[in-house]
Order: sequence, then C-alpha cells, then structure tokens
Amino acid sequence: MNRMWSKLSIGKKLFIAMMITVLTVVIFIAVLITFSMRAGFINYIIEAELDRFDPLIEALVERHDASNPGWPELKGNRRQFSEIVRETIPPVERPNGANKPPRQGERKPPPRRNGDQAKLPRRFGPTDPMALGRRMAVLDTNQKLVAGARFDYSNSGLRPITDEDANIIGYIAIVKPGVSDNASNAVFLKDQLRVLGLTLIMALVLSAIAAFLLARQFTKPVDRLVAGTNTLAKGEYDLRLEKTSEDEFGNLVEQFNKLAAQLSAQEKAERQWMSDTSHELQTPIAVLRAEIEAMQDGVRNADEKTLSTLHQSVTRLSALVKDISQLSNAREGKLVVNWTREDISVMAAQAAQKAEGLIKDAGLTLETNLQDGLMADCDAMRIGQLLDNILTNARRYTNAPGTIKLSVTSDDHKHVIIRVDDSNNLPPEHARNKLFDRFYREDQSRARASGGSGLGLSICKLIVKAHDGTISAEPSSLGGLAMIITLPLERKK
Repeated sequence: MNRMWSKLSIGKKLFIAMMITVLTVVIFIAVLITFSMRAGFINYIIEAELDRFDPLIEALVERHDASNPGWPELKGNRRQFSEIVRETIPPVERPNGANKPPRQGERKPPPRRNGDQAKLPRRFGPTDPMALGRRMAVLDTNQKLVAGARFDYSNSGLRPITDEDANIIGYIAIVKPGVSDNASNAVFLKDQLRVLGLTLIMALVLSAIAAFLLARQFTKPVDRLVAGTNTLAKGEYDLRLEKTSEDEFGNLVEQFNKLAAQLSAQEKAERQWMSDTSHELQTPIAVLRAEIEAMQDGVRNADEKTLSTLHQSVTRLSALVKDISQLSNAREGKLVVNWTREDISVMAAQAAQKAEGLIKDAGLTLETNLQDGLMADCDAMRIGQLLDNILTNARRYTNAPGTIKLSVTSDDHKHVIIRVDDSNNLPPEHARNKLFDRFYREDQSRARASGGSGLGLSICKLIVKAHDGTISAEPSSLGGLAMIITLPLERKK
C-alpha cells in the first residue's frame, strides 16, 4: 500500500486526500441528517397527534377535583375513560371512506342497540383507527398511570394538563409511532431521504470536479519547478521562471530564480577563476622556461644573477600554488579545522615582532596598541596567517617614509577588533571594493615584482568568514588605508 501511494503523483495524492475528506464529511452529514430527519419527523407526528387531544385535555380539566386530584374515578373504569375519548377526540378519516356519509343508493348502517354494547371491544368502541387503546394513557403529576395503556412513559410523547392557574395536574402520554406504522408517513420519509441522497451524490460529483481542478492548479507550479530544475541540471543557468502568485509557490519560484542566478554567477566565477589561475601560473613558468632555454642555448650562463632569477620565479610559483591550495580548502570547508582558545593580543604581538624587521627595512615605522586579555575561539594558525597577510599587504603598498599601526581592541566584550592602518597610498573607492577579489592588484607590475600572488586578501576574507567575522577596507585617519577585522570572542555552537 505504501509503495503504491509513493508512486502516485502529488496531484493524484492531493485529489485522493481531498475526496476522502469530502466523502467522510458527506457520510457524516448524511447519517446525522437521516437520524435527525427521522427523529424530527416522529416528533412532528407526535405533536400533531397530541394537538388532537386538546378537547380531551379540556374535558379532563373540567373533571379534575383539586381536593381529590388524579381522577380517581377513571382508575379501573375503562368504559368511562373510553366514552370520554370517543366524545372528545374527533374521528379519523379512514382510507376506505367508512367515516364518510353514504353515497346515493347506499343503505345506512342500522342504528346501534343497547344490547350491542356488550359485543363491543373492551376499550374504545368498534373502531380504533389511531390505536389509542394501545398507545395513549392519562398520567398523574408523578407520571403514574391513571387510565389507558401501559408502556414506557419516559420514551413517549408527553403533554402536560394544566388548570386555569397553569398548574400541572397530569399528563397525556402517547407512544412514539414507528415510521413504518403509517404507509403515507413512510412514503413521505422515503421521498425526503431519496432527495437527500440525490443531493449528497450531486455534492460528491461537484466536490470531485472542484478537487480535480484544485489539484491541477496546485500541481502546475510544481510541474514548472520540476521542468526548471531539469533545465538547471543540464547547465542552462540563464533560465528564470515567471512568478504568478504571492503564496508559498510564488516564494518558491522566487527562491528558484535566486538559485539560478547564483549558479550562473558561480559558473562565471569558476570560468574567471580558471582563466586567472592559468594566467598567473603562465607568467612564472614562462620566465623559468626562457631562462632555462637561454642557458641550454649558451646565451646565458648559470651565474648568480641567473640562478637568483630562477629562484624568484620558483618561489613565486610555489607561493601561488600554496595560495590556490588554501582557496580550494576553503571551498571544501577545510580551511579552519583546529579550534582553540587563544589570546588575540598575544598573537598580534607575535605577528608584529615577526614583521617589524621587514617593515623597518622598507623605511616604515610600526606602532602597536594591544588590549590585554582578549581571549577568543579561533584557529591559531589561520589567525596568525591572517595577521601576517594584512601586515605584509600594508608594508607592500605603503610608501616610505610612512607608518603602519596595528591595534587590537574590544568595545562590547563580545567581539575583538583588529585594525591595521597605513599612512599613505590610499586606493580609490572603486578599487577598495575589489581588494578582496581573487588575483586583483591595484598595481600589477609592483605586485608581481614584490612576489605577491594576488590571493592574499581573498584568503584573509575566507579566514574571517570561517570565524563568523567581517573584514572591510576603509580610509584611515593616518591618511592611507585601514583594514578592519571583527571576530566574535565565542564560537557559534
């Protein structure tokens, strides 16, 4: 059963679910209406019959003695009670016309003689079309039998008998008839149930049509999304679906279009990445090849100058391959793996001490402002690499004489702020927005001469992102560029 259900389309599942719901509701309503109709119809018959007893009630009120309540004269006196009933309750029209006047030419029945009374039934006379002898009774205020038939009075139609002061002095009770007890009543009820059945069948048919159309309306956007997903799977990322509604399906289409846009942008980035990587690798390889071929041809000797050029090219190529490997690890989620609790100020002091010699050799001054006791969850090796790259980048792009300032502070005791300012050579605003792009260099020739791969700031951005932090480039108060890094002190669980 589960296997068959799993093979059905979502439209068929929705249609079946809606029809089961509608069928359950219809069956429940049909059963409820049937029982309600039968009960209401029987109560209607009872009330109609009790209305015929108003003259009897009036006669019983007249006979009632307040000093001796309960009509004791009727107890055990069936003849007297039957006479009161015959005198007060109007006769019922019999189907065969027995109560109708005789037609022309017909003989009237002979008058009844006194001696015939002994031959009458013991209860209500020669005819009892309403079967009152078996169905009706008079009860006292405690609903005890005074006269009439014996039956279950708690499950019968009751009408109170009240005096002139509206005090209840007794009850008229009548047995609830079955629908089949009267042919006309049974036919009427069957007709009503037949109409009800036809109405419910029409409701089911209309519900099935509505469920089919609604299921089809629901599955249309799903089919569009499935077709669009198949198109994306083929690599056609330029596809965009039309948003035709503002509901959940509309939001899903909007998210689909965002995904398609991201895949398209990622594909273009991948192509650009491959092109840039190929270009960056080609330059040092071309230098190596030219130098080696020159030595092979005897044009250049393997002297110190030539070997130094070869060494620089190999070093640059090695750094580039290492940076590319780090970017690949970042994409695979392997860039930050060893989380420890470290003092960021201590790590910053170590990075400043290591870079101080090269900064002085470049004719620059290094200043530090380190707040103590800033413990943070981090990967110590990657944070060290981050500090080295930022300080190296500042040294590389700051002209002598100049100043580089490294500060580590915390404003809210929840984040640590690492800031590296330099004193000159501020890049233009459009260039600052691209500093973290791969292989971007503000000065192509100067960067290559210094051995930069163009991936340092891209790696810094990935390290900061892996630590749930932010990095930005802004104008510095010293006149140059400020690299501002914000890291949380506690790692997100």
